[in-house]
Amino acid sequence: MIIKDKDKLTTPCEVVSVKEGEDIAANLLQELRQSEGGIGLAANQIGINKRVCVINVKEPLVLINPKIVEKSKEQFVFPEGCLSFPDDKIRTMRYQDIVVEADNHKGKLSFTANSQDINDAFECVCVQHEIDHLDGIIMFDREFKQVPIKREGRKIGRNEKVTISDGKESKIIKYKKAQTLLENGWNLVES
Repeated sequence: MIIKDKDKLTTPCEVVSVKEGEDIAANLLQELRQSEGGIGLAANQIGINKRVCVINVKEPLVLINPKIVEKSKEQFVFPEGCLSFPDDKIRTMRYQDIVVEADNHKGKLSFTANSQDINDAFECVCVQHEIDHLDGIIMFDREFKQVPIKREGRKIGRNEKVTISDGKESKIIKYKKAQTLLENGWNLVES
């Protein structure tokens, strides 16, 4: 049964042996197969306080004692859900590229959201989400909240035209249409 109590998911998990981790991973994969629409699961989500998680986007991936050892400066906003909070969907801020080490893998594993395959983005976000679970962090801790932009001491209206730039080109568009671009690296140009 998947734990839905936020308080039970905020304790960092303990390191585990590879053998014990493999046994836990088998249970996690079975639970994940039975879930509706889940693509990842951490051990603490089924009441086991050990550093093991599974991801199943392109193919099943088991991570025992994983840690993110490199991350890009670039981040992006991604719509996220969680099996522990099935009724909640939020937008989170995630790294575009990460490198992970895990005791059950030789060498480093790289994940990127910067490709033509949307499954790469899902896998990259899911790995970050599940490792967060193992660190006692839930998706609500990563929620992206758009901060209202003010112009001359007042909030910009949704239909007000603004100038935005990505450093190479500039556009003048309504603020409500600029939101997506502002979330993806564009900046508001003060006029």
